[in-house]
Order: sequence, then structure tokens, then C-alpha cells
Amino acid sequence: MTLATLGIAYFRRRPLLIFSAVAIALGVAVLFSVLAVMNGFLAELQTSIRTISGDAAVDISRSRGGEFRPLEAYEKTLADVDGVDHLDPQLNWYGLIGRRGSAAVSDPRSTDLSGLLLIGVDTGFEDSEVESDAGGRPILPMRLGVGAAERLDLEVGDLLGVITFVEGSGAGSRERSKAPQLLQMSCRLVETIKTGRYDQDLDRAVFPRQALAEFLSSTAGFNELLIRTTPGADPVQVAADIERAMQLAGFTHPGYPTTFSWRDRGGNLLRAVENQRGMLSIVFFFIVLVAAYQLVATLTLTVTEKRRDISVLRALGATPRRVIRFFVSLGLLISLIGISLGLLLGQWLVQNLTTVEKWVGGGQPIFRAEIYKFDHIPVSVDPGSVVVLVGATLLVAMVFSLIPAWRASRVKVIDGLRSR
Repeated sequence: MTLATLGIAYFRRRPLLIFSAVAIALGVAVLFSVLAVMNGFLAELQTSIRTISGDAAVDISRSRGGEFRPLEAYEKTLADVDGVDHLDPQLNWYGLIGRRGSAAVSDPRSTDLSGLLLIGVDTGFEDSEVESDAGGRPILPMRLGVGAAERLDLEVGDLLGVITFVEGSGAGSRERSKAPQLLQMSCRLVETIKTGRYDQDLDRAVFPRQALAEFLSSTAGFNELLIRTTPGADPVQVAADIERAMQLAGFTHPGYPTTFSWRDRGGNLLRAVENQRGMLSIVFFFIVLVAAYQLVATLTLTVTEKRRDISVLRALGATPRRVIRFFVSLGLLISLIGISLGLLLGQWLVQNLTTVEKWVGGGQPIFRAEIYKFDHIPVSVDPGSVVVLVGATLLVAMVFSLIPAWRASRVKVIDGLRSR
């Protein structure tokens, strides 16, 4: 009988060794699931930020002297910046939306109005036309987030009213009125959009940029430039290069940046998710650590019960070093079986998270979209994280197996043979 065969026999005949493997499996499954959810949440958040805010963005409203220049001027200035693929001009404004014909549209103080971010873009309205009402006033096509459409109980084709305010102008060149000017327009819902982000689907309405600019009497037609970078380019470095080019062109003040990378736009939410992923990984790894620590007690008890077997091996020529390798290998065998079972269980959990959520929550959702931002539970299995998890677990198991293995190597042949 080889030492490998003896180790397998020990594992099969001793329930405590099987229980140790199960404990490791549960710890690995929990940590695997937590990492998959956190990696998925972080990946979804990063993708949504870059989709909505671009790889980088230039806030034109922060330009030097608040001056808006033609789009061609910015394109010319950024043409030589490495990593810039193209620019997407965008017009952002805030407004109130309500059903057309209701008293709410005529009274901006009404609580029936919903405050939304009005976004003017150049894509997505190729098949939509600007209509006109009976008085010849334009009816703008509008795309609305599914959350906002549900909250307002709207369907595609419904007519709505938009109220917003712009800064009034004074009578003289040196006088500027502080009283805002009220603007009203009609729009028709042509499509509901779903970004996957609960907050984004709840608070934004998208319009054709030129039509929205005419409604707001915006001469520039945009107040933000979304920068799309070339594949492989570092958005943070591209944003720094753009800011430098803007300063050299005299568009911005030094020390008063107007260009922000997608990580800057992610802000505290992105940093909080990254920090939380790291903290949860450390906390839940202690579950694996505690499960692996059972190997000390389990293998120590095995050494005590198998003193006679150890003495026979020593009498047959096994050196203390070989005995140590045998018990360390036994601990690694237990860990490998536990890791394999844990990865299979963890994979099943992440593939059936909705079912597990209902079991744990008693039929009620635990991951609420209004809290966790997404309308689903994002999952992403990172091979690198799995390799680190497996390697760390095996390392811990090997270290914890050294103590009972060392005790086994100290068993004296005569004393072991006398034991029953």
C-alpha cells in the first residue's frame, strides 16, 4: 500500500476528515459567490458610467469666462491628442415633466410634475420627426427611461408637457435680470429606454440635441463633450492630455479643470464599491480561514489515533520528513476536495441567485433596485480572483497541516507499536 492509497483510505473511513472538507467547501462557496456578485456589480457600474458619461468628458460650462465656442474649435484643438477616437456633443438641462393638458403643466408648483434631466443627443432619433401642434408649435420626440415611464404611467405615443427655466436677460448691456424665464413645450414619447441602472432609468429624458437647443435658445447647442477613446487607450491619461490641450488653447484656467475621466465621474459611489469589494473579500476569507483551521484539530486527532500506523511506517523505513509530507499531503487532499465542491456549489449559487434570494428573503427581494442601483443582480466570475482564492486556501491548508504533521514525525517507533 502506497502512502497515497493510505491517505485516501484515511479520508474515506474518517467522517471528521469529510466534515473538514465540507466546511472548507462551504467557506469557498460563500466567498466565491460574494466575489462574483461584487465583481459583477463593479463591472456593471463601470460599464454604465462609461456608456452614459463617456470614457472622459469635457464640461463646457466650466470653460474660461463661461464662453461657448463652436464644436469645430474643440475638434481642432483635440485632433492631435493621442487616444481620442471621437467627440459626442451633448446638451444637459433640468426640467419638469407632466401629462399634457393637466393642470400640473400650467403650474410648476404642482407635485404631479417629475423633475428629470433633459439630455440632447445626436443619435437615436433618426426615424423620429418633430411634429407640430394646432398652433404650429413643435412637438419634440422624446425617449424616456422605463422607470420614469412607469412612475408617470406613460405608454409610447403619449403626449407630455415640459417646463423649465432659463436665465432672463436685462434691458441694458450692463444689466442682467435675475428673474428666470419660464419655458414650456410639448413632447411625444417615442420609446422607453432601459440602461440597467435603476437611478438612470428614473431621472432622465432624451431629446434630439438641435431641437432641444432651439427650445432652450442655446446658441452653442451643447454644454458637454463626451470623449470616446481608442481601444487600449488609458482614459485617465487621455483626460489629462485633453485638459493640457485645452489650457494651451486658452479654453480653460490652470488649476480649474474642465475634463474628467470616467473614474472621476464615478465619484464616491465607484470608490465605495471598490473599497467594499476589498473589505468583503477579507471578511469572508476569514470563513475559509476558520474552516481550514479545523484541519489542525482533525489531523491532530488523526495522528493520536494512528500512532501505531505511523510507527509501522517508521519501522518500514519512512523518515520523519516523509511522514511530514504524508500528513501535509493529506491536509492538501482534504482542501482540494473541499475547494472543488465549494467551486461547484458557488457556481450553482451565482447561476441561481434569484431563486436563492427568494429562499433567503421568504419570497421577497433582498437586492432592491432603488438601493443597489441595478434592476437585476449582476454577476461576473473573474478567473484571476478564483485562482487567488484557490491558491490562498491551499496555502492556508498547508500551513495548518504542518503542526499535526510535525507531531506525527515526532512519534517514537517503540511507543507507537506499544499503543493499542
